[in-house]
Amino acid sequence: MPKILSLLQPTALNNFVPAGDLRRRLELNFGRLHDPEFSFEAATTAFTVREAPGDWVGRTLLGLTLDAQALGREAPRAEDIVRRWPSVCNKRGYVGAMHAAGRADENQVGGHNAMLRGLSEYYLWKKDPRALEALRTIIANLMLPTRGLYAEYPDHLLDKLKGGPVSGLTVENDGVWAGLSTDIGTVFFTLDGLTQAYLVDPSPELRALIETMMARYAQLDIIALSAQTHATLTTLRGMLRWYVEVDPRPELLRIVTERFGLYLDLARTEHHGNFNWFGRPDWTESCAIIDSFMLAVQLWQLTRKPAYIAEAHKIYHNAICHHQRPNGGFGCDHCTGSRGERFVQAFKWFEAPWCCSMRGAEGLTCAARYAAFTDPAAPRDVWLPFYFEGAVTVRAAGGELAMKVTGEYPYGGRVSYTVTAATAGAPWRLRFFVPPGVAAESFAVQRGDAVLATRVENGFVVVETPLAVDDTLKVEFAISLLCESAKYPAEFPAGMHFMHGALLLGAETAATVPLPAAADLAPLGGGRYQCRRTQVLLTPIDGLTYLPEAVARTRRLQSVFSN
Repeated sequence: MPKILSLLQPTALNNFVPAGDLRRRLELNFGRLHDPEFSFEAATTAFTVREAPGDWVGRTLLGLTLDAQALGREAPRAEDIVRRWPSVCNKRGYVGAMHAAGRADENQVGGHNAMLRGLSEYYLWKKDPRALEALRTIIANLMLPTRGLYAEYPDHLLDKLKGGPVSGLTVENDGVWAGLSTDIGTVFFTLDGLTQAYLVDPSPELRALIETMMARYAQLDIIALSAQTHATLTTLRGMLRWYVEVDPRPELLRIVTERFGLYLDLARTEHHGNFNWFGRPDWTESCAIIDSFMLAVQLWQLTRKPAYIAEAHKIYHNAICHHQRPNGGFGCDHCTGSRGERFVQAFKWFEAPWCCSMRGAEGLTCAARYAAFTDPAAPRDVWLPFYFEGAVTVRAAGGELAMKVTGEYPYGGRVSYTVTAATAGAPWRLRFFVPPGVAAESFAVQRGDAVLATRVENGFVVVETPLAVDDTLKVEFAISLLCESAKYPAEFPAGMHFMHGALLLGAETAATVPLPAAADLAPLGGGRYQCRRTQVLLTPIDGLTYLPEAVARTRRLQSVFSN
């Protein structure tokens, strides 16, 4: 398969051993996925089975598989799902109704996306032939027969669905699509699972199906249809995977970048979450937020535009971290910055164990994978776009480099790298991302007592230096307090928010308070500031997992201010 030679490559999941806050979050999530709600019996009889057959159990398999690899664990519960999956399938080898030839249900097809992803990831990890057989069966008997139906996908009927009060419901239809989803566009997010399945087990028939689906999706007006943002972003990830791994046609990248841009412009909350549908800021959903994080990083891999990594920092440290709950699961929030909402706070679905809690694993494990990147065209270049604590190893044509990472980011600007292995030879070129709210000129990099020369390229501070075992690199930079205009000026014409670098700040207040003067905010450390005049405390919004659940459920932080 053709490759894009300039594509930066993330470290393998087993080449980063997370520590600190990221490890704690992974441990919490892995533990949550071992609660009773995620047993095989519960996942295959859950209330979502009727509307989205295969979804709960598939997401559980995917989450367990990814978490276990990131933590260096085994996942017997994942093996149990693979072993017992055939016992809940119909005679065609998938879950749910068996429609007559020439008919399909959107939620049933879309519901199996997570199982395709889970089986693919499990097979790549364990090479279990049972996972491959289940994958082939779902594709052959449920997915491939839909190819001729996409020409009749009735987007002209979706307008009647976009005012529905509940997501994920099936609306009966008289056409070849026997059921349509109120999560508008759901059937196309199956491109995520199908494109990964193609990389595992390619076939001409599967390729034809994928190409058919992408061509039909390109015709949809996602804004006019009020498409679900999770469905949109997951579809775009599938198309981007196809572009990178199979067929780098420029029009595919254009669709991905344009529609991701529409999402960022029109459906992103003040705290870098999502509107559940375009034009409907009813609530956020961790699944879409994780999609947006992955897309931002993956588009940076292709384009090397630093704005994508800056957005990824904000998505991770605000939305993903706030959406993880004290029990390790993930949930939904209010859409801060829209409809007069000034506060960051959890929605009534504090946790969404039917989808978000499992999908959170992918967000956290992708953070681990994104700790470091290499460039096939520059084999001794190491790109460090994030500052997660842990032990990272990169292996490329230029050799191996392993480092232990400790630091204060995102609250402080000190990060240390201790070399534990380094192939001798030419100097290593290390590229440190300049985070939001940081001036590149404030960067200082030392190896031991020696201050290294730096330059700035594409949003990264670059140093070149020989490295050997026990060398220590100390990176320091100044994180600024920023006062910026609110995301949606039509909602808040004079609205402002405060950022400590990438971290959105919120006021710990029961009642709405007016905009404090930035000069009146005294830094307390840890990204926290206190207004000298009113004593109002501004704090990062990311710490929900450190609170008792009862407190986390009711916590409200004002993040939009005006006079």
